Amino acid sequence: MSARYQQLAEKIIEDIENGRLVVGHRLPSIRQFAKLYTVSINTVLSCFHSLQEQGWLEAKPQSGFFISRPFGKNAMPEFPNFTSMVSQPQSVTQLKSAGRGPFYVSLIAPELVPFEQLNRCFKRASIRNEHLLHLYPEYQGLTALRQAVSQHFTSQYFPVESNKIVITNGCLDAIRTAIEVSTKPGDAIAITSPCFNGLIELLANMGRLVVEIPYHQAQLDLQQLEQHMGSGSVQACLFSANHINPQGNSLTSAQKQRIAELAEQYQTPIIEDDVYLELGYANFCPLPIKHWDKSGWVLWCNSISKTISPSYRLGWCEPGRYLQQYLKHRSVQYFGVNLAAQYTIAEFIYSGLYLKHLKKLRLRLSQHSREYHQLLLSNLPDNARISKPKGGIVIWVQIPNLDSDMLFEQAKQHGIYFRPGYEFSAIGLYKDCFRINIGWPILKQKSTKEGSEEQYNASQRYQQFIKLCQLVHLQVSTTNDK
Repeated sequence: MSARYQQLAEKIIEDIENGRLVVGHRLPSIRQFAKLYTVSINTVLSCFHSLQEQGWLEAKPQSGFFISRPFGKNAMPEFPNFTSMVSQPQSVTQLKSAGRGPFYVSLIAPELVPFEQLNRCFKRASIRNEHLLHLYPEYQGLTALRQAVSQHFTSQYFPVESNKIVITNGCLDAIRTAIEVSTKPGDAIAITSPCFNGLIELLANMGRLVVEIPYHQAQLDLQQLEQHMGSGSVQACLFSANHINPQGNSLTSAQKQRIAELAEQYQTPIIEDDVYLELGYANFCPLPIKHWDKSGWVLWCNSISKTISPSYRLGWCEPGRYLQQYLKHRSVQYFGVNLAAQYTIAEFIYSGLYLKHLKKLRLRLSQHSREYHQLLLSNLPDNARISKPKGGIVIWVQIPNLDSDMLFEQAKQHGIYFRPGYEFSAIGLYKDCFRINIGWPILKQKSTKEGSEEQYNASQRYQQFIKLCQLVHLQVSTTNDK
């Protein structure tokens, strides 16, 4: 016989499926629910937690628990299995500055950025440190910020020593320096396939070769990776392991540990792009590859660009055994990072506001993910394969016979932009795929005042989204007719 909390959870699911409870309906409070069903508060908590894990319940800060629906049972995108080889990356990104729109860049909406709290932190930090703001920044970064970052990650995820952290101008800047100190032009760097197009662009511009390692059946092909490491055909690796852009999934702990072991065994540096680490939809975040690094071969890169805003241009790197080369490189080519921004973010982290912001942000992004997923499921062809991210700000879509390049050109005529799938490969894969950003609300929020600008913008985004889905239908049907 199932436990009492499971019986309650099954009853709620049955009520939802039979229409007795509707999506968006607010459940009684935990205490009220316990009294209503004559059970303990712990039983209610277990019931609600089980429903949340299954996607039937959504928690909203200071509002309570609301009925939701789990992701659809559509097929997941298929990632090809292929023999990886050294190739020359090409610059393939179609759009640089014009008409980006909400679905194009991986970015949270401005209403999700805690501007008011950040402004207060800026004022407090400026008053407290006004006698220091005229100085040149330290090459390694502000001590107070490095200590704040260290305390934050040590208490939440894994230990990071402040004296081993280097503050940078964002995550890509941290990655660029990591590439420069661990490789040279002409070296081959292993990447996941698909891989964030910005990393492919970066490697192309830096004169590095790439080896795409297949991400097949939710696993990175570590056998091929080890073969390349053992033969010396790759001189470094550039991996994301958590909420990977573009699919939103994470490598397993066993795979991360094995990558760290291979790095030590073959003395091959691993540059870890972990910019989405803290955007998991669950109550906990996965660990980075760096957690299993025992000998300093992992150069761990992170930033606030996705969790707060890219405008601050603040990131950091824990470069392991490359610390001295990293610092020397920064001291020669850079003159530090904006000091006022460093003081502001240090204050934001120390005050506890950053953790509170993250908790709210994760809930909102989890809600966005479900809303976008359901809309895609309802408006795309039946054979569409849609990723079910566990974190991050993007969703990956695959549709047989889709030409994402042609779709991009058609959508652009309507002012709609997204990332075509082939941008995420250096060898021409994923032409039947595309990626969209989910950081912007697409449905009207009940808490938003009717007729407000937020409501209007959400309505505009929804219309653009539906138009994009219509263009997909048209493009696929045209291709099938041929």
